[in-house]
Amino acid sequence: MAIFDAIMKQLFSFRHYFFLALLLFISSSSVFAQVNTQRFVAMGRTDLFNDNYTEAIKNLTIAVQANPEKFEPYFFRGLAKYSLGDYNGAIEDLNKSIEINPYFSYSFMYRGLCKQQQKKFHEALKDYGAAIHRGPNNADIFVSRGVAKLQLKLYQSALADFDTAIILDSKNENAYLNKGLVLFELKQMDAALEEINKSIKLNYLNKSAYLRRGILNFELKKYEEAIFDFELSMKLDDTDPLLYFFRAMSRYYLKDKKGAYEDYAKVLELDPYNALTYYNRAILKTEEKNYLGAMLDYDKVTTINPTNIYGYYNKASVKSLLNDFAGAIKDYDKAIELFPDFARAYLNRSALKQKLNDEKGAYTDYLKAETIRDKYDQSDSLPAIIKDSTQLTKLIAFESDFNNANVDGGRIQFKNVYIELESNFIISMLAKDEQEYINERRKQYFVEEIAEYNESNLAQYKLAFGLTKEVSLLQPLKAKEILNRLESALAKQPNNPYNHLYIGILNERIGNLPSAERSYLEAVKLDPTFGFAYLNLANVAYLMAMQNIEKAGEAKEEFINKNTDDFKNQTDQLNIPDLKKAIQYYDMALQIYPKLGFIYYNRANLYSKMQEYMKAINDYNQSLVLQPNLAEAYYNRGLTLLLLQDNVSACPDLSKAGELGINNAYNVIKRYCSNTK
Repeated sequence: MAIFDAIMKQLFSFRHYFFLALLLFISSSSVFAQVNTQRFVAMGRTDLFNDNYTEAIKNLTIAVQANPEKFEPYFFRGLAKYSLGDYNGAIEDLNKSIEINPYFSYSFMYRGLCKQQQKKFHEALKDYGAAIHRGPNNADIFVSRGVAKLQLKLYQSALADFDTAIILDSKNENAYLNKGLVLFELKQMDAALEEINKSIKLNYLNKSAYLRRGILNFELKKYEEAIFDFELSMKLDDTDPLLYFFRAMSRYYLKDKKGAYEDYAKVLELDPYNALTYYNRAILKTEEKNYLGAMLDYDKVTTINPTNIYGYYNKASVKSLLNDFAGAIKDYDKAIELFPDFARAYLNRSALKQKLNDEKGAYTDYLKAETIRDKYDQSDSLPAIIKDSTQLTKLIAFESDFNNANVDGGRIQFKNVYIELESNFIISMLAKDEQEYINERRKQYFVEEIAEYNESNLAQYKLAFGLTKEVSLLQPLKAKEILNRLESALAKQPNNPYNHLYIGILNERIGNLPSAERSYLEAVKLDPTFGFAYLNLANVAYLMAMQNIEKAGEAKEEFINKNTDDFKNQTDQLNIPDLKKAIQYYDMALQIYPKLGFIYYNRANLYSKMQEYMKAINDYNQSLVLQPNLAEAYYNRGLTLLLLQDNVSACPDLSKAGELGINNAYNVIKRYCSNTK
């Protein structure tokens, strides 16, 4: 955390310079505000130091809201967002930090790092230049700028920056490590190895240095030495899938196929969405004539990465070996669609068409292949960088998402989180004498109408209402105890709609949805203006419709031939639920509570499930007008916009959702927003 310490030193220096001047203008009330702000900033800094980035954002957001004129909360929150891969959100915070304090060099440096991650290298270089102007003795900035130049293949200029960093800080391990990478690109292998070894000597616990040295040895075909380095790195971090991937490759070249399989399995355990690993394992299975196994892996490749040309091309080759010529032709079609000048695919497709007695189609493909070969004067016309399998591996390996998928703590964006909408809000009850009351209460949103009821004489039986989307099922004994009380009350007051609401809630919490529905219907029959009951009635109708759709899907799945062309259409229709009944109940609830944004949010979720995305977005918009800090609405609107392929609009919503506490947002940002401008 040397860079963190350097940041703190610069912050302290800046604050000390203005301390006396600030004292002259601070009133007693602003001192109180400043103390609170500094407390949350300090908590955020501690979370940052401990790599707990999501908690850091929560504390720093409180600091920003308490005192939006201070630059430190924006800077540190930007740093946390950068660490979570939310580069757009980080840039927004760093812009604000720079606006308030244009003299703090690290704000420019981290904004440059964000732009570099978005592949906006020239803009990043401008920010690094501004950072160097403000902090000319900061070696870290020269290292960062050198890396950007390395990515632009400006090798000599990158070397100059790394050398400058070493002059400024002779113990900067990253300067030596990155200098080694430049020398590696310049094919100066011995010199590259020397620089990487210098980095290791400065820090024997730097797993990245062992990884890079291992990759260098791998490129030099020193596979046993490479494995030694990868295993040294594993001792420091045994949850990095990239280490197992390269050890698998090394074992493969050492003819240790069993070991390669084991390592590929470990990669996929840590990172189930790693297309490259499925691709390599499919090649290995094909060599061993396990064609069905190879097919399954290639299917994974093209599902995860639908633009992978070789995924379709190799899958077609395997289908040919299985005599599935029609299926192979479809995959060659897709490869050609992705790369229209793929001569080898035309030739292979021509041969298959000939086997199927399509002489005209075969001849057309053959002529097309010959035209392409004449045009490019090469056998398959693919770009040189992906012709060679080793180059292809290198290309995909560093573009693939080789990140720690099971990391704990703050790096939520690397966890394998299933992407789905945040759930609906419902009215639930909290027993005031329950042990978990306080924990449950913390999950509630404040709603004035509910608060008024809970404070009124109507709140009987030690029960209270709350609006939540996290309802835990009650234990049978507890449910029976409460149900006995409620049924006794119902017998005394059969026309009290609140008693029916309570019983409906209880049945919902024990999973008895039909009984819950009957109770809610009785409640609204007794009081047609009972908005709480309509809200829950809508949710029960939604849950029952989804259960019916799930049962219907299980029943029909056996009769759908998955090899037919219309399978996708059949399953798509099967997965679109009819939620009109639930939506009608939400409409009724909105007539009673037209300013309750949560109802718009719930209805939006239903429209999204029905694939009526524009209606969903309109309702999410309205929910945010009424509840401006409704994190779930930002998150679900962002997901809906992603479904509409509007990533540019979706990513700010996801960033805001993460800022407001939806941790899963960073996983989605990592997948879809890292390079969004």
